[in-house]
Amino acid sequence: MASSNKAAVKRAASNKKRVEHIQTRKKVTDPKPTKIPSTVAKLSDGQAKFIWEKADNVSATNAAIYRQDVAGAIIKINEFGLESEFGWVFSLVDPEGEVDDVNNIVAMHWMNAKVKRKPFEQWTAVVSGGKDVTGLFNYKKEVKIHGLTLSKTRKTVLFQPSVVEPKKINVEIRETMNPTQQKK
Repeated sequence: MASSNKAAVKRAASNKKRVEHIQTRKKVTDPKPTKIPSTVAKLSDGQAKFIWEKADNVSATNAAIYRQDVAGAIIKINEFGLESEFGWVFSLVDPEGEVDDVNNIVAMHWMNAKVKRKPFEQWTAVVSGGKDVTGLFNYKKEVKIHGLTLSKTRKTVLFQPSVVEPKKINVEIRETMNPTQQKK
C-alpha cells in the first residue's frame, strides 16, 4: 500500500511539471516550429560537432541525439535553430567575446539563450528538463545559474582543424651488381 502511495505522489509531481510543459507541436498536423537565425559566425561541421559534444549527456539516452545545456534543458541534435521543445542554438559564453572562437560557444536551449546575461555573473535560465516514464520533456522553471558555470564549458585544448598529410616513405635505391662483378 505504501509503495502505491509513493508511485501516486511521484506521478502527481511529474504531472505538475507537465502542466508547464513547453511542447510546441502536439500533433503532426500542427505548424512546424519557427526557424531561428544564427547570431554566431558560420561554423564548420567539425566545430559544430565539437560544441555539441561539450554539452552534458542525458542519462540513459543516446548522447548522439540528446544533450543537456547548463540549465538542464534537454536539446535534440536535429532541432538545431528551431523554436521547438528541444530546439537549441549556439550561444556565447562571454557575450562580449569572440564570435568565432569555439571555446566561447556552447549549445543552449533557444529560450535559455534569449536570456540577457553578463559574463561571469549569476543569471536565471527559464527552461529546465526532466525525464519520466513517458519520456523526456522540457518545462518552464527558473533556474539560477552561477556565473562561472558557463566558463567551465571552455576546453583547455584549443580546437584546430586536422590536416592529413601523406606518409613519407624512405626509399633507398641500390645498384645491383651481377655475380661476375662481385668476385673481382
